[in-house]
Amino acid sequence: MSALNFVAIATLLGGALWTLPALIRRRLRDPMRLHLCLALLLMGAGNVLAQPSVLNVVDGVTFEGFSKVTYNVEVLVGLSLMVGFLRESPLRRWAPPWPWEVGACLVCLAGMLAVTAFLPAQLRNHVLTSAYLGDWRVRTFYNFGNFYLLFGYAASAYLAGRHARRGRSLRRLSFNIIAVGLTGLALTCIFRFLWVNLPSLRGDERLIDYADVFLFGQVAAIVVCVGLSLPFFVSVVQIVREMLDHCRQYRGLEELWCQLAKAYPELILDQRSRRRRVFLASSRAVYRRYVECRDGLIRLGPYLRLATQEMPTPEPQEDLRASADLIVRALRLQGDQGPRDGGPPTEAVFVLAPRCPSSMDGHDYEEDLGTLVRLSRELCAMRTYASV
Repeated sequence: MSALNFVAIATLLGGALWTLPALIRRRLRDPMRLHLCLALLLMGAGNVLAQPSVLNVVDGVTFEGFSKVTYNVEVLVGLSLMVGFLRESPLRRWAPPWPWEVGACLVCLAGMLAVTAFLPAQLRNHVLTSAYLGDWRVRTFYNFGNFYLLFGYAASAYLAGRHARRGRSLRRLSFNIIAVGLTGLALTCIFRFLWVNLPSLRGDERLIDYADVFLFGQVAAIVVCVGLSLPFFVSVVQIVREMLDHCRQYRGLEELWCQLAKAYPELILDQRSRRRRVFLASSRAVYRRYVECRDGLIRLGPYLRLATQEMPTPEPQEDLRASADLIVRALRLQGDQGPRDGGPPTEAVFVLAPRCPSSMDGHDYEEDLGTLVRLSRELCAMRTYASV
């Protein structure tokens, strides 16, 4: 098996596995994903069965020519399902197949089975070389298969192009890539038809060998799978980006959280977070640390008021350096006075509170979280500068 052939098979079977979890969650009641999953699975399995080593083993267990017929049936049925997948509009509801399309597929499959039954055993494992193509029955077998393959690839390319004109940027790019790959596969069918029926094309002085066209078809199949998998790749990139953002926010709150947790150990909701290092923080972990930081600042509020009163001049609340210095002073006062009588009898003060606390649309949380992250980094910078 060549490296390119291996990549083509891996992308087909990998694409089928990619659609399987969502299909299982819907209990196989999603025609769009079911068509796509079965199409990729059958075409991938057909390409596996077409490998000479696999073909010989399967034929040894069954009968001569079984693998040849089986993998052609898998590829043709898989292509029919691919056409069904692309015919669904707007890729959310099932569209019944065209009667003449089903008829064409059945006629081609019946013709290939009938021709194989009339072939002698030594010709049933035929390949696209002059030694086999000299027999009209072998040529007829390939012509039946080529007819439906050309129709299926051309129809799929047309439907993919039509979907590309109606979609957004990512969907348009995805379907354009699919259309290009399917067009390439349709061109290989045209060349295969000429190769089978024109002996002069198979002469000794030929410029293009069928092996070259076969490799071109493998590349085209990979392009199709890339186009089908592009939304998945983009979603994975988005998930990774969100995870990295959560890690950055989680670690950004580290300094503020540690100083507040040292003053108020009881504010930590999950004591295990003290003993473990989070490498892939989730949005839930970030929100928990944010709540603990806000809770600690609320508990520190009376000392923040005292620290504000002790400062010679009032500092603007929007100034991160001033707010960080205020927290340091308040923590020092809290450490000196301790929790005697519930703390100092003064009003609490918020540090860098959100601008619209009553808003419930979620934007204030993100804004306040970013502010606390910057405040925590300012505290870290002050500690580093003080230790130098």
